[in-house]
Amino acid sequence: MPTDREFVEAAIARHGLTVPPDEVDLFVANYAPCRAALEALYRLNGVRYEEPAVIFNAMT
Repeated sequence: MPTDREFVEAAIARHGLTVPPDEVDLFVANYAPCRAALEALYRLNGVRYEEPAVIFNAMT
């Protein structure tokens, strides 16, 4: 399993981005809390398949 730094650097490289080292450090620092928040959402029953936001349909 890759470390947070390895994952972030691989994602940046995969998309061909050039990111300053201080911003990479910021992404690495924020990766674990963001990942934990996403995992918490997936643990809630029924959330996985629900709409992520209210949908506005102008035709109704």
